[in-house]
Amino acid sequence: MNEKFDVIVIGGGPGGTPAALQLAASGKKVLLVEESGKLGGACLFVGCIPSKIIKHSADEYFEMGVFDKVDAKTVKTTRQEIWVKIQQKMDQILNGRSNAAIQQVNQMPMTFIAGKVRFVSNKEVEINQHHFWFDKAIIATGAHSFVPPFKGDGVSEVLTSEVLFRQPSLPDSMTIIGGGPIGIELAQMLNKLHVKCSVIEMMPSLLSGIVEPEFAAQLTKKLQESGIDVFVNAKVEEINKNGAGYETVFVDSEGKSNRTNADKVLVVTGKIPTLEGLNLEATTIRFDRHGIMVDEFMETSVRGIYATGDVVAGTPKFAHTATYESHIVAANILHDNISKACFTKNSWVLFSDPELASAGMTEAEAVKAGFDVMTGTYDYAIDAMAQISGDTYGRLKFIVNRHNQEILGVHIFLNGAASLSGEATLIVSKRMTLTEVARAVHSHPTFTEAFGFLALKMLSDYKFQNAEIDRG
Repeated sequence: MNEKFDVIVIGGGPGGTPAALQLAASGKKVLLVEESGKLGGACLFVGCIPSKIIKHSADEYFEMGVFDKVDAKTVKTTRQEIWVKIQQKMDQILNGRSNAAIQQVNQMPMTFIAGKVRFVSNKEVEINQHHFWFDKAIIATGAHSFVPPFKGDGVSEVLTSEVLFRQPSLPDSMTIIGGGPIGIELAQMLNKLHVKCSVIEMMPSLLSGIVEPEFAAQLTKKLQESGIDVFVNAKVEEINKNGAGYETVFVDSEGKSNRTNADKVLVVTGKIPTLEGLNLEATTIRFDRHGIMVDEFMETSVRGIYATGDVVAGTPKFAHTATYESHIVAANILHDNISKACFTKNSWVLFSDPELASAGMTEAEAVKAGFDVMTGTYDYAIDAMAQISGDTYGRLKFIVNRHNQEILGVHIFLNGAASLSGEATLIVSKRMTLTEVARAVHSHPTFTEAFGFLALKMLSDYKFQNAEIDRG
């Protein structure tokens, strides 16, 4: 089989499939290639979807007080029964979603094959020992977990998030190395399934530089109150076998050696772009260990070859961001680079307890970008719906450009934050001002009316007299 396509899309995840569908629907001759033969990518099979299935189930069993009703001797049996049910639910949902995606692709005038792609030149690839030529290409191979070069005889046996979801059973205890979003989510959901967890983070705080510092501090306190041990400013040096478990040795900020002992060790220190085997050296595409370099149109250094998702260097690593990029690339292929990516309006949700939702810039990012920033915070303790629900713990924070009232960032720390993230995203993406948000009519009683309350408060606090301030 030797054939030429208008577009070859490499990767069947959220960075590749949407573009392939859009281009095929627009009349392009498209070849979609996915090594696994399944569509959905890491998010569906080893990332955000399976982790949320576990979280939803863990929350349910925790609220039911399942482990409060059993004695110490039957905890392991109860946890195993629950884990089996969770994995069965996981298989049903993941397979159903992947099969639905394949059916959607099969209904389109495009070609889908399983195989590993190897570039031969800027215009040619090899797949399953067959050669294909293309006018345009999209590289969307994603990223995968990596384990730093720790010392010790236990390093080769650590778990990553991809492996964790397929473990036949959960341990009694686990050391989690990495206090970023994945580490926090997994620590809390495993803790609710009666797995004793410790989190080790090398940065000065959990979620360092990712969320507002006060939110990170409050979430750290929540973890500790639930029984999760948290160590920050801690550099892991060794992971060694210790009987049936593992001992993790780390050094604190004062240079003192500490250690944790647990049945398993999970490493979630980050991901690296999946470039292995692509043979990009045969092209003139610029790349390094951080990923493929692209311009504002998501185009690589080779005209006509684009990259999207986690394989790209220096962009936010979220499934929905990859889909956003995918549609941008499709438009640029169809209309010769008419659409630019803008990541200052990116949004994301951390499914922690409480949830964290963010849209746009953090305060630190806005200051670094040169904005004269003012901030405002709403405490959900005074909120009617929070009082009705019985959970009054939460904060809403606006980051605002003092010059023109434009809301640069919206940050929510609240159980239910995920459901509010849509309005936050629209506020930031539409460059709304405090006045515009204050004038919007929010239903009462709802969590979302806090947006209007906070906007009014900031208008008053900062003494804006002219509601029609020029955006500048």
